[in-house]
Amino acid sequence: MIELQNIIEQHPRVAFLIGNGPNLAANIMPSWKDLLTSAADRPIAFQVDGLTNTEVYDLVELHSENGHDVKERVKIKLELLPTFNLDIHRRLMELARMHNSPVLTTNFDESFEKSINAQLFHIDSKGFTRFYPWKTYYGHQQLTLPTDGFGIWKIHGDVRYKDSIRLGLTDYMGSAERARKLIHNGDDRLFNGKRQEYWQGHQTWLHVWFNLPIVIFGLGYGIDEVFLRWLLIERRKYLNIYNGPMEVYYISKGTPAPAINNLMKNLGVETRLINDYSELYG
Repeated sequence: MIELQNIIEQHPRVAFLIGNGPNLAANIMPSWKDLLTSAADRPIAFQVDGLTNTEVYDLVELHSENGHDVKERVKIKLELLPTFNLDIHRRLMELARMHNSPVLTTNFDESFEKSINAQLFHIDSKGFTRFYPWKTYYGHQQLTLPTDGFGIWKIHGDVRYKDSIRLGLTDYMGSAERARKLIHNGDDRLFNGKRQEYWQGHQTWLHVWFNLPIVIFGLGYGIDEVFLRWLLIERRKYLNIYNGPMEVYYISKGTPAPAINNLMKNLGVETRLINDYSELYG
């Protein structure tokens, strides 16, 4: 975790954005494509080569006898077994807790919160929706703002709320539209020309996204991450208003693929290269 520590020490406080990497390193979850194809209720009749994860999900849903049950089967497959080793997850969460860092994750499963016995909290339960529980986090204390301290935020959904799980392109479009309204619509929008502590999304994980340095790891950030790639662009636009530095770091094993490297380079994201994932999770 030396590279993580080096970045953390450069700032008063940072946030983490973590993908499926720790699950793969701990061998407790398959790749997303494998997970999605295994959730079909019959042998799939298509090739997954060249398809994004969102497209695979949509096709699995289309080819299933009852497409509405696919998310339920995904939820079941994400259940943690007592034999799973969560040491990697525990070390990462303890590091985040030590530095009071919020954790954003694209994972739906419970591995991060279970590894440190974190409890469910709501910044504000008013207006709660099981489709977008963006004010809900796991931690050990009640926060007033998402940026106030450590908390685990499920930005693509939570197995606790099946309807929140973002898997298909329609799901991602819904998330983008919801975020766009918070960021750009109304007098209390984020993009109103001045910094607002209490903009209309200030009680959601989006407040972390736009207000703290971010360290990204364990996440491919490929072209199927439509929502997150758009949010990265929006962060750059927002910071341009104040001539602020991007302060986003992407940790990659080896040089990222062009689809990732080009985006990061053109947005001012600093890529940090590691030789092996043990440098992150060991």
